[in-house]
Formats: sequence, structure tokens, C-alpha cells
Amino acid sequence: MKSVLTIPMGTLHGLLVHGDNLELLASLPGAIADLIVTDPPFFTDKIRTVPRSTSRTNSNGATEASFDDRWRDLDQYKKFLRIRLEEARRILKTDGSIVLHLDYRVVHDIRTEMDRIFGRRQFINEIIWHYTGGGRSRRYFSRKHDTLLWYAKGKQWTFNIDAVRVPYESSSGYAHSGIVGRNGKRYRPHPLGTPVDDVWDIPIINPLSKERCGFPTQKPEKLLKRILLAMSNEGDLVIDPFCGSGTSVVVAEQLGRRWIACDVTEQAIAITAKRLEEIGAGRRFKTAQLGNSEHTS
Repeated sequence: MKSVLTIPMGTLHGLLVHGDNLELLASLPGAIADLIVTDPPFFTDKIRTVPRSTSRTNSNGATEASFDDRWRDLDQYKKFLRIRLEEARRILKTDGSIVLHLDYRVVHDIRTEMDRIFGRRQFINEIIWHYTGGGRSRRYFSRKHDTLLWYAKGKQWTFNIDAVRVPYESSSGYAHSGIVGRNGKRYRPHPLGTPVDDVWDIPIINPLSKERCGFPTQKPEKLLKRILLAMSNEGDLVIDPFCGSGTSVVVAEQLGRRWIACDVTEQAIAITAKRLEEIGAGRRFKTAQLGNSEHTS
């Protein structure tokens, strides 16, 4: 793999980096990213695993460690994310955005950190990704949503609402004939459908789906497609410092965005590269290797 520092940013289409994302972020020039979208560890206090058959060997269903999501305490975790979010803000363009994907465990703590780093007035949306599937609790309401925190760096940002409209309900009278206001003006349905709000009902990946790659925290392409379509434009640079299974860069490739992705685990890089090759992107991206690191930064 090439060193990331030797690759000219101006000629870059895609860059897949194995190593500590803090080292990557610190090495990048300021104000180059149009959108940062990422899915960091969730403070689960677990070692996440993948089937060995998804990396380089096949061992009858055996698993191997993928990434360590155990922390000494919340302060250690917050420090780990804080220094990376500070670098993330530095590399965002003045009209760039960041979308951080978390769940109930730490989303409120990290939103406070993001208020400090980006500014409270730069908060745009708390998007709820609602999904179904999996087990059901008998002791409390089942936890079936994650949270996406959207912040902008400056006073302007990309937002393409028409790109993510969804069809009207078939039972909607407005969809068929529109409505007439009290002033007598007729309002007709938009040909592309109704705009989505801040609660997104998007299914998790079916266990039998061809999209599933075996990575424990894989997110559906439909979710990332909505984010990239709404918050970036064709040709923009999208950066994912915790790329995991690579869904963000697969979608970026499909939508004509440039991208930089990083992960500290070998399995994540191998799976991402394989997915890119499967969609015919193998010749369009470069790779880079950084030094190994622990998450105790």
C-alpha cells in the first residue's frame, strides 16, 4: 500500500486507508471535505466479531475479532472521539457537513461534544433511523432506532430535498388531486413525491440479502444513499473515518462522489475492497497503509 501522504489530493477519486483514522485526518489538508459521514464504535463494551469466511479463511463458521469496542470509562471514549471530531471539523469545507451515527448509549454525551466543537448553532438535525427486526424485549420498549447527528461547519450547506422525496401513500387524497387552500389557491402534489422528515423508516439488511457481507455493524445501502443524495453533490469529496463494511464508499461510488475511507481493522478493509471490486470500482481507487494503533488515544 502507498503512504497517504504521497497521494496528490487533486487527482484522487477514491482512497482506502488501513490504520488509525486520527493519523489520517491529521495528515489531510484543511477544508477539503464536502461531507463527512461515519459510524464510530457505539460504546457497547464488547469485542465485535466477523465470520472467518468473510476475511481470508473459511473455518466452519468460526469467528475472529473485528474491532474492540471496550473502554475504560466514558471519559476515555469521549476523548477518543473528541480529538477525531476536532480534526474532522478542520478538514471540512466552510459549506461542508458532518453526519455522525450513534445509538442510545452515548448519543446525548457526544451531541454535547459536537456542540462544543462545531457550535450549538451549527446543529441541523437529529435524524432518527427507525428499523424493525431482531428480538423484542419483555422488560422495556424494544430499542429499534439509531440517531444521526447532522452538523454544518458554516452558515451554508448542501441540502437536496428533491433528491430524497418518497412516493405519496396510495390512499392520499392530496396525491391524487391536491388541495385547495382557504385563499382559493390549488396546491398540487410534487411529481417526485413527498419530502422526508427527520424520522426515517428504513429496514435493516435481511440476513439472506445479497447485500449482506458479514461485518457485524453493516448498515443498509438505502440509508447511506439517502444521506449522500441529500447532503452532497456529484463530484463532492465524502470522507468516512470509520468505514467498517464500506457501505458509505460503495454508495459514494454508485452516486459519482469522490471519497476517502479509513478503518483500523484488516477485516473492514478487506471487505470494503471486495465490495468495491464487485461493483467494478477496483481500478478507480488507491490504497494506503498507516501505522497500527490502539483506541486508547
